[in-house]
Amino acid sequence: MNQNILTAYQGELYGIAFFEYFAKHYTEQKQQLLWDTLIAVEVRTAKLIEAYFDHIQHPYNSHDTKMISKGEADAQKWIALPWDELVITLEAWVKPYERQYRGWYNQTDMHSALELPIYELIAAHETAIYACWQNACQQKSGIEPLQSFLNRYTL
Repeated sequence: MNQNILTAYQGELYGIAFFEYFAKHYTEQKQQLLWDTLIAVEVRTAKLIEAYFDHIQHPYNSHDTKMISKGEADAQKWIALPWDELVITLEAWVKPYERQYRGWYNQTDMHSALELPIYELIAAHETAIYACWQNACQQKSGIEPLQSFLNRYTL
């Protein structure tokens, strides 16, 4: 089992906790649909990675308290930021992960036929979130790239 897949899975648990914290505590209620859609992307990705783990009979911890606590703690650091500053911060924060996950996927000769679709999923997930924040930085809706991801990757 490739450690990168487990790392990405732990990132999903982190992301779920992070965006759930924003969904519950961010003061601009008009962003609720965005938070809910981000959570849906994180949950969908986690569930699909869990299905992969189940298929290869690899154990995983869907209640990793370390990652959940880290996600909530990081959200608390940024919860008070005004919207314009928050989207710039999140776009910059996601960018290196998008590059890293895309790089993992592009190393196709390193992956088995079973792993390749999971790497594609992981990269597409991060690209959707990055595109979301890029759109938000331009005062556009970030929901479209997230919804496209959800439409493409079903349970």
